[in-house]
Amino acid sequence: MKKRISLLSFVILLGFFITLPVLAIDISVEFLEGHLEYTEGRDAWLSAEIGDTLPENCQIRLSGRGYAEISSGAQKVTLTKDGLYQTANLFADEPEKANFRQIVGSKFTSLLRHNESNSGMTVAAVRGAEAEGDDFISWEDESTDYLNDGKALFEEGDIAGAMELFDEGSLWETGAVQRECGFRLGVCQQIIGDPRAARKTLTSLSPEKNDPFLGEYAVTVGTLYIESREYGNADNVLSFYLSANPNGDAAQAAWLLSAFSREGQNDDAGRRESLRKAVNLGPNTEIGRAASSMLQ
Repeated sequence: MKKRISLLSFVILLGFFITLPVLAIDISVEFLEGHLEYTEGRDAWLSAEIGDTLPENCQIRLSGRGYAEISSGAQKVTLTKDGLYQTANLFADEPEKANFRQIVGSKFTSLLRHNESNSGMTVAAVRGAEAEGDDFISWEDESTDYLNDGKALFEEGDIAGAMELFDEGSLWETGAVQRECGFRLGVCQQIIGDPRAARKTLTSLSPEKNDPFLGEYAVTVGTLYIESREYGNADNVLSFYLSANPNGDAAQAAWLLSAFSREGQNDDAGRRESLRKAVNLGPNTEIGRAASSMLQ
C-alpha cells in the first residue's frame, strides 16, 4: 500500500557568499579527498587534513584529483579541481551577503547536513555494504514504493533506510519518479558526509520542467555551483526552473541565487532584475528584505 506523505521541505546547501568581518576568522578544512597543501609567502608547503586550520591569507594547492570544502565562519567554498588558490580571493564577498545562511534558512530547512547522528550510516558503512553486496543479484520488488517509502523514512530520521530505497528507486523506477529518487539519493549522500558523491549524483541528473521536485533541485544544485564559483552552470540550472516557474514555491530563493550567479558573471543588469523579482514575490519575507537591501 502506497503511503501518502507531505512533500519534504525544500533542500538547500547553505554557507556561501559570507564575507570576512574585520577580525580574522579561521579557515577550516571541512572535507578533503586528494592532497591539500598551504604556504604563506615564501614558506615551505605544508600538508593540511580535515579539521586543520589554515592561515587567514595564504596560498593553497589542491592535487591528486582532489575535492575540498573549506569554510570561514559561515561561508563555505568548494574546490572541485586541482590547482592553486588564494584564500583572500576565495573569501572576498561583500558585507551585504554576510547573513545569507540565515536569510535563506528563514524559508528553507537545510536537509544537507553532514554525518547525521541518527542515520546509523557513515561513508565507510555505505561502502562496506556495497562491497558485501557485490556478489548478489538484486531483484525489483514491484510492491515497493521506493520514492514515498523513502521519503517517509527520511522524515523519521532513518537516513540509512531512506538512502537504500532511493538508490533502488533510481535504478528500478522510470520517468520523474526515477529522477526524484536520484535527487533524494544525492541529499542522503550529503547527509552521511560524502559531498563529492552527492555532487556527482545531483549534477548528473537532468530534471524536466514538470518534475515536482524541480524547485528543490534548482535551489540545491544552484547553490552547489555557486559555492564552487561555477556561475554559468548555476545560472543554467536556475534559469531552467524559473523560465517555467517564475512564481513557484522555490522561486524567491531561486531569484536571489540567480542574482548571485549573474553577479559572478559581471551581469549587473541581470543581477538587479533578479533581485527585483525576488522582492516582488514577498517584500516582507527575510529573503525579500535582503534582496531589497542589495538593490539599494
